[in-house]
Amino acid sequence: MRDPLSLWFILKNYRFRSVFIKNFFIILALILLPVTGLSVGIYNLYSKMVTEEISSAHLSSLSRIRDMVDMLVREVDDFSVRLASDEVVADLLETEYEGPPDYDMNMLISKLFAKLNFQNNNIQNFLDSIYVYSEKNQYLYTSDLRRWPFSEYIDREWAADFSKRRETSRVWTIARTAQTHYTVTATKPLITSVRTAPLLYDKSGSIVMNIDTAKFMSIIHNTSDHYLENIYIVDENGLILAHDNFKLINHSITEILPNTQVMNDNPNEPAFVYNEQTKQSVSHVNSLYNKWRFISIVPLKLYEDKAVYIRNYLLVSSFFSVLVALVMSLIVSWRMFIPIKQIMSVVSRPGEWLQESERGSMFQTDKDKPQLNEIKYITSSILSSYGEKQELENELRHRLALLDRAYAVALQSQINPHFLYNTLETINWQALRLSNGDNPVSEMITSLSLLLRFSLDGEDHLVSIRDEMANCQHYIDIQKIRYPRKFVVEWEMDEKLYGLKIPRITLQPLIENAIYHGIKPMNGEGLITVKGSLEGGHAVLRVADNGVGMAPEKVDQINRELADKHWISGNHIGVKNVNQRIKLTFGESSGLHIASYLGKGTEITVRISTLQV
Repeated sequence: MRDPLSLWFILKNYRFRSVFIKNFFIILALILLPVTGLSVGIYNLYSKMVTEEISSAHLSSLSRIRDMVDMLVREVDDFSVRLASDEVVADLLETEYEGPPDYDMNMLISKLFAKLNFQNNNIQNFLDSIYVYSEKNQYLYTSDLRRWPFSEYIDREWAADFSKRRETSRVWTIARTAQTHYTVTATKPLITSVRTAPLLYDKSGSIVMNIDTAKFMSIIHNTSDHYLENIYIVDENGLILAHDNFKLINHSITEILPNTQVMNDNPNEPAFVYNEQTKQSVSHVNSLYNKWRFISIVPLKLYEDKAVYIRNYLLVSSFFSVLVALVMSLIVSWRMFIPIKQIMSVVSRPGEWLQESERGSMFQTDKDKPQLNEIKYITSSILSSYGEKQELENELRHRLALLDRAYAVALQSQINPHFLYNTLETINWQALRLSNGDNPVSEMITSLSLLLRFSLDGEDHLVSIRDEMANCQHYIDIQKIRYPRKFVVEWEMDEKLYGLKIPRITLQPLIENAIYHGIKPMNGEGLITVKGSLEGGHAVLRVADNGVGMAPEKVDQINRELADKHWISGNHIGVKNVNQRIKLTFGESSGLHIASYLGKGTEITVRISTLQV
């Protein structure tokens, strides 16, 4: 009898109804149809979209550059306006003085230098220097914190424009090349913004902002698309203010584009320029902040070469795709069956495969060749799930056995408290009868009985803080009889917390810890303070004493043990028991923390997440 899971059996009996035959045609169609359709459609679509892509992408990228440059220039102008309208600047520009500056003048100069510091401003990445020029005193204050006689400063080229334009303009921009620092002998291209100052008085000086053209263009290229390499920034007269080729600065843009009306054409409409070598796209947009214009020239050779390449590539790939699809579809269909057969074998007989895996032979074929990694991963996952299931079943049986034992112990423990209550009530009655009234013994017995009833006779393990405080008072009454005039307990509990539910016997072990480990070893009367408040999303309870305290090493050890919710051995078991119950009830964000100093006392902080209440 043939194996019903063999591929030949399925192909012969099910034919076109076979899953493998259907997959063969699906794979063939998925490969051939998209390749054939894309081969015809992509080339036509690409050719049609070249012009639209140039128009949208080119202008969109140039507009982003325009917006960024407008923002940077606006920051420079804002800085310049703040200086021009500043009272310190106005005093320096309007006050006439001769000789060395006196104390008041030095104070004004110091304040000015503080205002010239632009290192913590965004403009520091491209601004070269700032000048404050006083025409009355013929002094120049520079951003390198120096005061110069104007006739001695190395950079005075901009002053000629200041003399010509001061009466007709408040601010203007010029492109130039200059040396702005004595320590740097080389000149650099600059975009200089000159603003008359003071802003509200006579134009007796100016604020000069020197933008480093090289750094400015570097910022533009770092934020622009890679194909926008040839970018010009020109003023309203068509003079080039900024370009990567510094030799073109202050030349007219018509020298670069003689056959276009770029300064007259409407922006946002790209123009195409032809020359003997290549076709170029020229786009330009106007600044939204000043009168600058941004021009970008992109060669179209990149698009033309790509179109030819795509056409040839699609033709060749279409031919080879047909051949590859035929071969690969058959191979994939054939190889699909092998792992499915093996996986089905593992699913149907997991016990046998698990035994074979332990012998190390589960992934070997008849010819002792290793199977595919994918098969190994899937079968290992199935066997791992099967093994985990067996382990979970064993663990469940073990836990059920432990649960039965715990239930038996719980039933046993319910008998003992009632016997203790009845016995204590009998002893209390005898003490009252013998003493003909209340006495310290009967008071201690009454408090102890109430303590036992509170701790053992309750259906809910959570109680209100009000009930917990009442229970603690019974314990305190007993200890005060045992240790008279040894300690005082003060309560400072926020009334909002009275109704908050906490585990039974939370505060009493902490007060007990304060008495025995903090107050008892010290001389004199001690003070125990119990406080409670709401802090953020937590209820915070603090039990503090002014006892002997603990060494830092001991405090660190206990806090580490408190961080582990399963650690309850060693000393301070009551504190650790409280910590474990709080973490189990309210989560890991809740729990205890101890702070203590030798000779000063100890404070235990209980944090309970109110989000879990």
